[in-house]
Amino acid sequence: MKKKEIVSLVILIAVIAYGLISYVFREYTETKSQFLLDMSVQITASSQEKTIGAKIDKVFDYIRKLEERFNEYDQKSWLWQINNSEEEMFEIDPDTYQMLVIADSLYKMTDGAFDITIKPVFDLWGFGGASPSVPDSTILDENLALVDFSKLRFSKTELYKPKKMQISFGAIAKGYILDQAKLYMLELGLKQGVIDCRSSMTFYGGKLPQIVYIQHPRQGNDSYIASFRIKDMSVGTSGDYQQYFELDGIRYHHILNPRTGYPVEDVISVTVLHPSAAWADGLSTAFFLMNPVSAIEKIKQIDQADAIIYYNQNGQIVSLKTQGMKNFGLNETER
Repeated sequence: MKKKEIVSLVILIAVIAYGLISYVFREYTETKSQFLLDMSVQITASSQEKTIGAKIDKVFDYIRKLEERFNEYDQKSWLWQINNSEEEMFEIDPDTYQMLVIADSLYKMTDGAFDITIKPVFDLWGFGGASPSVPDSTILDENLALVDFSKLRFSKTELYKPKKMQISFGAIAKGYILDQAKLYMLELGLKQGVIDCRSSMTFYGGKLPQIVYIQHPRQGNDSYIASFRIKDMSVGTSGDYQQYFELDGIRYHHILNPRTGYPVEDVISVTVLHPSAAWADGLSTAFFLMNPVSAIEKIKQIDQADAIIYYNQNGQIVSLKTQGMKNFGLNETER
């Protein structure tokens, strides 16, 4: 066999081998969305199996089951039942315990500003309903008396909650559900994926960083105030533009100060990056409840966490961010 023929044969074998390897290790990628968690949830996943679409549907079912358990407004849910029970002692599962642990840490970190027992006060404002409004001050004060996380007692299996006190996992549950859904996706063999709930996202297994945009708080859904790139991380954003109404030129939003019962003033948007979506979610709300300078100093003490905070200063939107945001290629737009 001539040298030229040998070279041609080697090339042919290499091409066939490459094609075979590509076939054996081929990946399928699919994106699906469903309305869950009061919003459109989008899941993108990659797998070597053609059944990837059916597996994503299983993840949606998994998310739905967790949502149903912790939906504080569904009378069939476990959370609604304990909030409206005359009992004070309740059995809890590992999911509830983990969220209580996070809530306890954030309560202590913020000197009581992050308080999951804010629900009676929150409900007075009617956010998410057809006609939210400023509540009567007398009724507001009466409900503020029910807000005090320090009165809760819990272990891995039990929760003590005083009568009439109500809890909401709204600032944690979405992120926690994303964390659990990610673990379930890995169990299903979906080795690469993204779960996108707009204000909460988690990314894992990607080969390249992906761009995340922070919505501009005053220019609508299609405008952004900053962008960055991440992989194998989660993002949580809390903003005064997510649930709000305006009255007499004043913006009333859904992130309430548990000491006053009124919306936090001047802070506009907080975005936190963390490996855990539950922590990213909870921290974004916790830092929203704090003075921006204090919040940035506090996050420096948290391992693998970074943040950017937008707030009002003399009528202008300004920002503070951790040094680590530079590692994610943070790019801020004009405001």
